[in-house]
Amino acid sequence: MRNGAKTTGVILDQAQSPDVSAHDGVSDMADDVKDAAHWVDKGEAARELAVSLSTLDRMIRKGELEVEREGRRVYVKLPGPRYPSDRELLRQALTRVERLKRTVGELMEEADELEQERDQARAETEAARDDHRQLEAEHRREQAAHRRARDWIARLAITVAVLVGLLAIAVLVVWWLLT
Repeated sequence: MRNGAKTTGVILDQAQSPDVSAHDGVSDMADDVKDAAHWVDKGEAARELAVSLSTLDRMIRKGELEVEREGRRVYVKLPGPRYPSDRELLRQALTRVERLKRTVGELMEEADELEQERDQARAETEAARDDHRQLEAEHRREQAAHRRARDWIARLAITVAVLVGLLAIAVLVVWWLLT
């Protein structure tokens, strides 16, 4: 067979061979379905066509199926797309599982980092709340001290006004006595 590669009893043209390593497997299957024909050995052809080997040999003799020989091996060209074998599907699935495991690991690391950031933000928020509570308490103390000072100044002003009034009365009394 020219330009072919044998994998699990199946001969594929170079244009038909899937490249699973670069994809997740889904696009490869879609590419395979687009192909018009594929090459398989006689046993695989009989299984895919759901006929016995003798019926397959009769179909080959009648020219209903195209065949190519490589030494003693006979390969049959079957119409329609080549679907991935179970082994290929398993390999694709395992590749995807490994990729998903890596993604889950990366997401878990990111989640751990975010949890640490959250915990740090909570600690900073709690520290800020404590500072706020302390500032509020200090503000209330300063307001109370300001009220006390204002009240004391008001009482002092009243006392000074009374003393000035008494002094004025005393000056008047002295002036009256002297005149």
